[in-house]
Amino acid sequence: MHRSPLLRLIGYARPYAFVLIAAVLLTGLQSGARMGRTWLIKPLIDDVLPAAGSDAPDVPSRLTWPGFERLLTRALPGALRGEAPAPAAAVAPSEGLSFSDRLLGLLFAGLLLAFVLPVAHFGSVVLTEWALGRVLIDIQRQMAGTLLSLPLGIHHELRRGDALTRTLHDAVLSHQALRVLLGDIIEAGLFVLASVATLLLISWQLALLVLALSPLLVGVVAVFGRRIRYTARRRQETTGDVIQRLMQILSGIKTIKAFRAERFEAESFGRENERLFRRTMRVVRNRVLSRSFVEAITNTVGLVVLGIGAWLVLQQTWGLTTGALAVFATVMITAQRATRDLTKAWTQLQDALPSAERFFELIDREPEAGDAPDAVAIDGLREGIRISKVRFSYGREPVLRDVSLEIRAGEVVALVGRTGAGKTTLADLLLRLHDPDAGSIEFDGVDLRRIARHSLAAQVAVVAQDAFLFAGTIRENIRFGRPGASDAEIEAAARAAHVDEFVAALPEGYDTAVGEAGAKLSGGQRQRVAIARALLRDPALLIFDEATSALDAQSERLVQKAVDRLMRGRTVVVIAHRLSTVRKADQIVVLENGAISRIGSHEELLEEPGLYRDLVRLQV
Repeated sequence: MHRSPLLRLIGYARPYAFVLIAAVLLTGLQSGARMGRTWLIKPLIDDVLPAAGSDAPDVPSRLTWPGFERLLTRALPGALRGEAPAPAAAVAPSEGLSFSDRLLGLLFAGLLLAFVLPVAHFGSVVLTEWALGRVLIDIQRQMAGTLLSLPLGIHHELRRGDALTRTLHDAVLSHQALRVLLGDIIEAGLFVLASVATLLLISWQLALLVLALSPLLVGVVAVFGRRIRYTARRRQETTGDVIQRLMQILSGIKTIKAFRAERFEAESFGRENERLFRRTMRVVRNRVLSRSFVEAITNTVGLVVLGIGAWLVLQQTWGLTTGALAVFATVMITAQRATRDLTKAWTQLQDALPSAERFFELIDREPEAGDAPDAVAIDGLREGIRISKVRFSYGREPVLRDVSLEIRAGEVVALVGRTGAGKTTLADLLLRLHDPDAGSIEFDGVDLRRIARHSLAAQVAVVAQDAFLFAGTIRENIRFGRPGASDAEIEAAARAAHVDEFVAALPEGYDTAVGEAGAKLSGGQRQRVAIARALLRDPALLIFDEATSALDAQSERLVQKAVDRLMRGRTVVVIAHRLSTVRKADQIVVLENGAISRIGSHEELLEEPGLYRDLVRLQV
């Protein structure tokens, strides 16, 4: 049974519980200080101002050290406890407190509270923001770790727009939900509680009348909260559609311009945005309606209670004084504002929780299978690879059917077949990007599933047809093959791959930025950097997705020299596109409909009728 997304979000804050508890205590101190400041109105109206008539002429004479001493020992403690100073007539003339003493007592208490308020506010905000900042780092780390640990098949299933929305937008809104909970809701909630306690102290009868109508507020907030949560989830789904459409436009901009389809794509993107706008407005409408209903109820209750309170003061009932009613009204007005803030924060939380649900749906995906308990490390490939009756499918239709193959160490094996025959899938199984549904793959007699992943990765390198480079420098992209390599080793691999031939003409040499996905380099230059990366890794097994098929003659010549050096002395599996490049392979494996139909050398396969001979004739 899954926990609620709110509880799971709170779980991120658990490591910083002590910091957050301190922040909550400071927030409570701030709320108490605000209530104490308001409470001072009562003795001011009920006791200090009535004493002004008889004591006013003596004000200058009372502003002395003896008077200030009595202020510290009697008036100030009484004011902080909410007690009115004793009338001057009730004590001996030498001990009585004049109007000035009482006023100074209230002023001193007010100054003390005025000092406490900003200090408590500063402490609570800084501690809360520090904890939330650490939580955001934890969320982002987990998000990145999850994406990297997901099996390749799940990455293929996820639409890129939806994946980006979940990992970026939904993750940020999830953190925002925690910020609202630990910040706004706790602050407003503590203030409302302090207000209720103060109202009960002033007049529990009037306070109970106010509280009797609170279930109506709770009901309104609950109803609209459910609506907001539902509409917010639909809005987030539409946000993913909008981002997906935008990514399609950016990825296919060349094709769009070639077919003059700018207007069509702009209209399609506009329709997606209109749908997002409508769903966003449904969320906004429910949020505004919720706050409007709450404000209408609190204002009506406030007016009714104030009217009843004024009547009680005139009737001198329940011991309610003018000062007490003034404090009650002030506290109730500030509590109404806090209630509105609490309602707003609650609706924001409900708005953000669907994003948290979507974020956790991604986090909860099953990660890639880890190493087996008895996993072993390998340090090369000495005997070879055995593929035994391997079957694999991405869904219902099998991609590979009972594939069996022996690859001896040091051999070059070419995989040949039409598009969709299973060549790339078989190579991916050798990399253990997937595990077979049935059958086994063994390296030197050890099942691939029993080999530690880091150990396998250290012995394998891939050179793809469309070489991918990271947005960094040439040096950084080559070093990706072996992160601990020195600059001298990197440059040696670059010379072997003929990278130095074009790097020498660049102003920044190996520290030249390649741009997004290597956009600042030509196709041949990207391929040579990728080959240098593979050379630096010095793999025992090379998976080579024919990297020269899309190059011009000059680039192909340079890349082919680098490829020949890379393949020397290694076990190589070549995914063949142009058959002229696999004539010298030790074995040519012909795949048809996911199964091996022929295995042999180029000459042997040409002598037999079948797919290979047909493909050779088509490419002549």
